[in-house]
Amino acid sequence: MDTKLSLAEELLLLALNDEKGTVLMRASTALPYGLAGALLIELAGAGLVRLEGKVLVAEARGSARDGLLDGILEKVRASKKPRTIGHWVTKLGFAGGKLKRELLDRLVAKRVLGRDEGRVLWIFPTARYPQTDGRPEYAIRERIRSALRGMSRPDERTAALISLAQPCDLIGMLFEKGERRDAAKRAKEITKSHPIGGAVAKAIEAVKAAVIAAAGS
Repeated sequence: MDTKLSLAEELLLLALNDEKGTVLMRASTALPYGLAGALLIELAGAGLVRLEGKVLVAEARGSARDGLLDGILEKVRASKKPRTIGHWVTKLGFAGGKLKRELLDRLVAKRVLGRDEGRVLWIFPTARYPQTDGRPEYAIRERIRSALRGMSRPDERTAALISLAQPCDLIGMLFEKGERRDAAKRAKEITKSHPIGGAVAKAIEAVKAAVIAAAGS
């Protein structure tokens, strides 16, 4: 069994309440788009898509050898015209519930999360995913803290994760109150320096603002 976590799985772990096994309220609006962005960044890291200006371009050949990633790759390839990364973050994020369930199932299979099933009002099935192994998330948090405290230069993967966690409002919870301002500033600097991560972060912020505006109208 492959126990290595994907970028999307790492982001999802950060966004879950460890005991309740549900998504933190602060991250609930942006998370679907963050997960979509994480999968696009994974494809870019595998050399299967690339950013040309604001447009995401898929390579004509190649496979991620992963059903979830290859499904997204085929959508990009099948598009009748080149689309911006914002388009893909939004489009894929609308199916965020399905993406989240797939990623939760993978984390259960890797024994990082458990699954508690129940029913709401004795009718509607529901599930919670409490943490069963805290070591992976602890390591993720320490990577981010180290990078944002300036203790180490973030590698490409950590910089990408920071660029996803920042617009999902997950950076502040990793630090004490007195550290949060400096951490947020450093996170923005790292995000801007990461080409595809920065583009994804802008797309997440834009769609999050649109969702909030629509909910308030």
